[in-house]
Amino acid sequence: MTYYAAALGTPVLLGAFPEADLDPASPVAELGRTAPRLRPYEPLLPQLDELLAGHRPDRYAQLTALASSSPGGSAALLRRTFYGLIGLAEPGTPAYLPRLLDPSYGGLPSDIPPASPLLAPLQVLTHLRDHRPAAPPEIAVTRHAEGVGAATYPAPAPTPEPTAAPASPQPAAPTASHASPHATSHTTQRPTSHTPVHPGAHTAVHEHVPDVTRLALADLVLHDSRPEPAAWTQEAMRRHRHCAMAACVTAPDTCLVRIPDGRLVTLTAAPGADGHRDLCDPAVYASALYAWYERGKPVEELLDGLVVVTGDTGHHVQVTITPPR
Repeated sequence: MTYYAAALGTPVLLGAFPEADLDPASPVAELGRTAPRLRPYEPLLPQLDELLAGHRPDRYAQLTALASSSPGGSAALLRRTFYGLIGLAEPGTPAYLPRLLDPSYGGLPSDIPPASPLLAPLQVLTHLRDHRPAAPPEIAVTRHAEGVGAATYPAPAPTPEPTAAPASPQPAAPTASHASPHATSHTTQRPTSHTPVHPGAHTAVHEHVPDVTRLALADLVLHDSRPEPAAWTQEAMRRHRHCAMAACVTAPDTCLVRIPDGRLVTLTAAPGADGHRDLCDPAVYASALYAWYERGKPVEELLDGLVVVTGDTGHHVQVTITPPR
């Protein structure tokens, strides 16, 4: 368990280690040679402070690489073995293992809630609108759970210039976006646009998706509430080399995104006059950034702000860029 903890990036301080019981060439024995040791006759707290101050999540990256010859593939391998042993054909559905909950959630099987639908892979449609030089870029984002409506929402056509008195406005069509329907003081109703839109699409997948095989399809890998989000984005880009960006939701109104050149982009909802937070899922901001970057546009052009549109609501987003680290 100590080895697995170290492989996951957890700080480790060894109080004892059974060197004599291990193969010296094993990865666990290597952990015993490299991890710091507890000094039993010295005060404990300074040792823990020293450990945490000097810890790097990738300290044991070489050991992590040795933890499995098939990362994320145990469910498929085990199921294939079990069905082969009993002489039956495997089911046609993907094999996956439900992730364990935090032990504090509850002690009974009945306490386990169903998987969150937000962990389903998301098909994301984006529409980048031509904008006036004095206005911030505007990107519309619509998300659908994998296989639900993703192929039935074409990009909206440009609104024609009126030739007569404008008609009464029509109600907005519903969308499948996961953004909140409630507008705050710093969200605005989307104005009618007479400029072309540039459609795009990508797949966003949470790293804790139950079927880990879906991660191979991710253009944008998502996570939330990581204790070291910048380190996680770097590690996620290494683990999922096919993806273009890794984004971690760090607060109810903020998302941290690592882009392909290694820089970190912080996307934060602009504060409203009354101090209310934007109620949009910050991962939507990351999809808007992906749409902008995918079209070859410099991210520096977003430093004056960005408007992310979900449904009929525009969310004003502040953009900060940090050099690679």
